Amino acid sequence: MELRHLRYFTALAEELHFGRAAESAFVAQSTLSQQIQTFEAELDVRLFDRSPQGVALTDAGRTLLPYARRVLREARRAESIARAAGEGRAGVLRIGYEATAMRSGLAEVIKRFRSERPDVELDLTEQDTRAQVEGLREDTLDAGFLFLPIDERDLAVRDLYTAPMVAVLPTGHRLQDRDRIPLRELEGEPHILWSRDAAPRINDAYVRACHDAGFSPHIVQEIRRGESFLGLVEAGIGISVVHASNVHIQRPGVHYARIVEPTVPLTLGLAHRHGDASTLLAGFLETLGEGEAFGRQAS
Repeated sequence: MELRHLRYFTALAEELHFGRAAESAFVAQSTLSQQIQTFEAELDVRLFDRSPQGVALTDAGRTLLPYARRVLREARRAESIARAAGEGRAGVLRIGYEATAMRSGLAEVIKRFRSERPDVELDLTEQDTRAQVEGLREDTLDAGFLFLPIDERDLAVRDLYTAPMVAVLPTGHRLQDRDRIPLRELEGEPHILWSRDAAPRINDAYVRACHDAGFSPHIVQEIRRGESFLGLVEAGIGISVVHASNVHIQRPGVHYARIVEPTVPLTLGLAHRHGDASTLLAGFLETLGEGEAFGRQAS
């Protein structure tokens, strides 16, 4: 097994399209196809199903993918560390983040850090909060931008930004002309809600607030990834609730309104391991400062 096989495999697994995968791996499509076949023959297992309808991972391919990603991450880290030792400069800083963090100020922090330390490689991975906590404890991440609260055992945690949830309503909804909606007025509405396994902090905070207001949300659809909930709301399947940073994702057919009476706050925070002596992490925390960049985009 060679690293290039894992790179080609991961590219195809993420794109599920030979042409796009070849472009992302910077090789010819024929080369990618041949190398995938060679890799499958070496492992004596089929990693992809190929059909006129497209490409899909087999069970074996799905099982291999997280291990392949981990090997490639560690290979990149090893390469960078070797260069740092030889040239006297820094290596890789591994950062996990919730998408909300990128919309709420993380992009500005990253831009500033890269301008201050252009030779540092940032390994940025979008992950949910649970995966970030695991990554910090397993030393596959150095820092994580995640939703609080979390189990702080062995971790140093800092609050960065607290903002209220907002309701997402379809055009034509009875409440679409409101900028603020008392939570109780959402009773009985069909809800498109983040599943608890994918976003436990959002799910728990909202469901708990509804219970405190005297009702249980009527959940007709659960979502786990991406911005698909906006399309579902636009289609009239139901309403949804999101962090305030989502207000800047403009989409025809949906309307945002702040939830009040009570507000339902969500807190974004930073976590890293206690006692981490990494000079890279120290430099990043110095750039982050007091987290003043956070909240500007969503305010």
